Amino acid sequence: MSQHRTSRTALLRRGLVALATATTLLAGGLVVAPSAQAVPVVDLDSRGGTVVKTRMDAWGSVIEGDVTTDKLSAAKVRYEIDLDWSGGKLSVSDFDGVVTLQRVGAKQVRQFPVTVDRDGKRSGTIKLPGTLTPGSYRVGIEFTARVKRPDGRSMWHRVDVNNAETVSVRRETVLDASITNPRATDGRSSRITGRVRALSVSADGDVYWSTLRSGTVQLSYYPGGLFRNEAEPVSVRPLTIDRHGKFTTVVPARDRIWVLDYAGTKQLNPDGRFVVQGPERSCGC
Repeated sequence: MSQHRTSRTALLRRGLVALATATTLLAGGLVVAPSAQAVPVVDLDSRGGTVVKTRMDAWGSVIEGDVTTDKLSAAKVRYEIDLDWSGGKLSVSDFDGVVTLQRVGAKQVRQFPVTVDRDGKRSGTIKLPGTLTPGSYRVGIEFTARVKRPDGRSMWHRVDVNNAETVSVRRETVLDASITNPRATDGRSSRITGRVRALSVSADGDVYWSTLRSGTVQLSYYPGGLFRNEAEPVSVRPLTIDRHGKFTTVVPARDRIWVLDYAGTKQLNPDGRFVVQGPERSCGC
């Protein structure tokens, strides 16, 4: 039975469809290529006729691991800073700042020194041990900056943003599934069965896969095949993960690509899988 992860293959499929559509429209002169989105404004500080506008964005990551070596990848938080100023000249050498990181619900605030370039921009990555508690994290910024006015006076701007962006740092999950009568297409009853496992760490540092015993998995299918015109799969039903760590359902045998998706949580990453029923085939990717 041929199976494929939806987390990668579905993205590839959507990307191919989007690329083909955009290429056609661009060739016909109907649209223009999109420009990069502006970094969100998180603070505006005005003093003595000078203004410093702070933009900041951030992204979380997925902690992956190797259970055979008990190794975890780093927990990463990427950030982008973009300062705009007016009424004078920003003194980059006098900029003194930190990027802050705080797990939602916790008191501890981590600080990481940061500087900006002459254009007021800086991007970077915070790397923390993979044993970091997964969940939602507030990313903020604190800094002082001097703007020198044309008359020679200096205006000191102090910015303290606790939550410029809230990001998720999640642990890796794996969804496994199988189907009975994988080659049948005559409508007979076929049972889909599976489980979801999450990367876990014991108190003594052992890395292992633990089976989830709650939650739901969404069952859908692509009616026209994986690379046909349908942009989205057709929803069938949610499947409950029982206390034994299994989900199961009965479907009629069809020439069909069934889709199973685990949506994840604030701590656990989403994952999914294709279960192919009917003649043996390859997606060609």
